[in-house]
Amino acid sequence: MTIRSQLNLLTAVVIGGSGFAGWSAFEARREIEAYDRVMNESMETRSVLLLMEDLPYHDDTFRRLNLEKERLKEPDRKQAFNSAVKMYAAKNPLELRRAIRKGLRVEADHFNKNRGRRDVIEARFEKLMMVSLCILAAGLLLVMLTVHAMIFKSLNRLSRRMLDFLVDRYSFQFSQPDQSELGDLQRTFNSLAQRVINTTDELKRLDSAKSEFLSIASHELRTPMTSIKGSLSLLASGVVGQLDVGSLRLIKIAEGETDRLIRLINDLLDLAKIESGGLPLHLNWVQWDDFCGKTLDGLASLAHKAEVRLELVSLPAVEVNIDRDRLQQVLTNLVSNAIKFSPKGGAVRVTLSRAKTGELVVSVSDTGPGIKAEDREMIFEKFRQGTSAANPLVKGTGLGLAIAKALVAEHGGSIGVESTVGVGSNFWFSLPKWRENEAVESKSEAA
Repeated sequence: MTIRSQLNLLTAVVIGGSGFAGWSAFEARREIEAYDRVMNESMETRSVLLLMEDLPYHDDTFRRLNLEKERLKEPDRKQAFNSAVKMYAAKNPLELRRAIRKGLRVEADHFNKNRGRRDVIEARFEKLMMVSLCILAAGLLLVMLTVHAMIFKSLNRLSRRMLDFLVDRYSFQFSQPDQSELGDLQRTFNSLAQRVINTTDELKRLDSAKSEFLSIASHELRTPMTSIKGSLSLLASGVVGQLDVGSLRLIKIAEGETDRLIRLINDLLDLAKIESGGLPLHLNWVQWDDFCGKTLDGLASLAHKAEVRLELVSLPAVEVNIDRDRLQQVLTNLVSNAIKFSPKGGAVRVTLSRAKTGELVVSVSDTGPGIKAEDREMIFEKFRQGTSAANPLVKGTGLGLAIAKALVAEHGGSIGVESTVGVGSNFWFSLPKWRENEAVESKSEAA
């Protein structure tokens, strides 16, 4: 049975039970009103009897008394009242008083009998009203519990499964849904989730096959490319004879492109090792200023060629727990990109600061053209890079930032970029493992 059918049935039962009790209470109320009218009429008759001795003897009085007699329906009441009227007509005060007392007793018995019946019906009316209210309250409570059990509980369970699916915890077994509207919704979600799982597994398999292919292809390509590079270098050095200027220029171009291909192959191999978990980190405590200074010294010639200043703003006496070679690869990539995209006369600043969360944050800022908002996440993907036709130094494989992101993640940190178009960009990454170098601090205090 569907949820709608069950709720309709439950609502019908509640309304039917409450309606029956309410109708019975309404009928009881009508009976009470009828007894009230009878009792009021009896009180009016008693008033007439009490005043009968003082009524003037007049034709109009007799007519009113006869009308009151005709209104009475009970034989005993009618007989008692008729006796009083006869004694009134006979002008016999003694017998009239006796007839009036008898009539008053009959009316009192009639009043009390009707009042007792009215009290019984009034008690029944109150019980019926209480039963009606109880049925209505219990019905509403039952409807609320049913809605909670059949709708909200199922929705909550489905919501938790959706959240599990959202965070890739979809290893649970799908239960058999109920035959209801929410069951249909759950079956639809199960089908969609299963399709996504199948598609995700297929994509992972394809990605794994692609990475394996790139790894194999890179290994196979690196040896011949190294041989080509060596052969071109030998030709340029004049081993086989002096070459004319035109031929030497072509060989230099080929040698430069060979270097670019070798860098691409090395990047592909590094990325494949990182993705497969085959690139273990060799962590050591390193003095940050010394590490960063040597990295910038290695990029000084590139900065000089681009006419860009390199600036270092750091924290004194700080050591970081890193793989020196791998993090140098990250910092070199970010700084070289900043140099390539900065205009002549610009500056690239490397800053080390402490975040509120306690991590160290390394920032590399430039004064380049900036990055559009829709491109900021894209540039960390494979084979995606920003280009600038105005700067001939901008060349790359499109893997540098992807590798940097993976290496920072291996160190337990995160990486991102903040940029304003036309003003510049600020690439940053965090390092969670660091400490203050007490030896350096002691020397500074002694000085």
